[in-house]
Amino acid sequence: MNIKKSIVFAFITILFGACTATAQKHNINIKINGLSDTDIYLAHHYGNKQYLDDTIKLDTKGEGVFKGDSLLPQGIYLVVLPSKNYFEILIGSDQEFSIESNKDDLLKRMQVKGSKENTAFKAYQDYMITMNEKSQVIQQKMKENYMNADTLVILQDQLKGLDMEVKKEWNKLITENPGTLLESIIKAMIGIEIPEIEVPESIQNKDSVKWFHSYNFNQNHYFDNINLADNRLLRTPILHNKIEYYFTKVLVQNPDTINKYIDIVAKKASANDEVFQYVMRYFINTFQQSTIMGMDKVFVHVAETYYLSGKVNWLDKETLTKLREQVAKLKFNLIGGIAQDLKMETVTGEYARLSEIKAKFTLLMFWEPDCGHCKKVVPQVWEIYNKFDRNEFEVLAVYTQADKTEWMKYIEENHIDWINCWDPYNLTNFRFFYNVYSTPTLYLLDKDKKIVAKRIGAETVENILNIELGKKKISEIDFTTQENE
Repeated sequence: MNIKKSIVFAFITILFGACTATAQKHNINIKINGLSDTDIYLAHHYGNKQYLDDTIKLDTKGEGVFKGDSLLPQGIYLVVLPSKNYFEILIGSDQEFSIESNKDDLLKRMQVKGSKENTAFKAYQDYMITMNEKSQVIQQKMKENYMNADTLVILQDQLKGLDMEVKKEWNKLITENPGTLLESIIKAMIGIEIPEIEVPESIQNKDSVKWFHSYNFNQNHYFDNINLADNRLLRTPILHNKIEYYFTKVLVQNPDTINKYIDIVAKKASANDEVFQYVMRYFINTFQQSTIMGMDKVFVHVAETYYLSGKVNWLDKETLTKLREQVAKLKFNLIGGIAQDLKMETVTGEYARLSEIKAKFTLLMFWEPDCGHCKKVVPQVWEIYNKFDRNEFEVLAVYTQADKTEWMKYIEENHIDWINCWDPYNLTNFRFFYNVYSTPTLYLLDKDKKIVAKRIGAETVENILNIELGKKKISEIDFTTQENE
């Protein structure tokens, strides 16, 4: 290679390196009219939270620059003023642009230069504000004319027209911005079109058939427009909100149903490590903390299928050990599972076995006389006990302590003659199998000793018995007075 070619090659290399360096930085010029000599902040969404990225001080003209030698992860970012007012911008592949606005009207007076994606995003925001205002006007008219059927039809048609205009605009944005973060955001927000079905006239309960069709289609196609392999959506509020809405509002709140669709979503999310980690953390935290009875089955499923199996590899050994212990305490007493059999000594010195009780329903109650809450619940259960025949309802009351004198005194003074048992040496390991860490702890079992309900109050026990034994209809039960346990 001669000297001339070497110089040319070196120049090209330097030029290419300069271009690469330019492309690998962010430089966002901000001007806020009406502000000067004050700090403003750049933050980003991550799921349902926001995190600070940078702080700059505006000069006397209200100008400043968020800049750095590396690209920011793509997502929706917030420019936050000292007043806590903020506006959102898109950080996409092009991270060198300018934003100008006014502190008194940040969004409406915002101007974007140098970013096609943010220009489109700003136009989209303006458009949606206008369409929402139009929608609110129509909805207010509908409230005012709720007795006028003809007017309501006209107004409903106007709302449908607005909806069609919005969808047309969304599709236009998608077409004009292929591969961008904006495209991914719009697609995720569009939702799905549920096709209408024709129900034959011979079919009864047409509305129920249509509802089931809509529900079934929605649960199976909800994520069709949401790219779970796109980790950019994590840095928007959209993906988290979509996942949360799906698992709390779209799906029937049945543990087996939720487990099925957790596996489906997890498989889709596994195409991107960051998204997979986020959804798995969401699942384990949400269902570990759930106060809905039976959702511990979902927690156990997530823990065993993903965390304890090794599919999730970011937990340390100590955390995994604690998780394994927690699962072990729950998996033997899940709703729908067969209760662990217990053979215990009774107050008379004989032995009783849980599996040998022949009643249609059995209440397994762990209690102690000195427990403050037990003093309230045990008399309530005794009152319920005497409302039902023994072939309908039986109680196996397990005294959890070792002071037999105290136990027998309570039984004799209160004339409680249900099946009273104890296990002072914990030979049955009942605390482990039934996760007894406090008293009273109540489990309601059916005739096959399948767990129907657990950790419930006395009133809930009575309500379930009345419904299941045909004593009352659901419409006759006052659930507003039911105590939360």
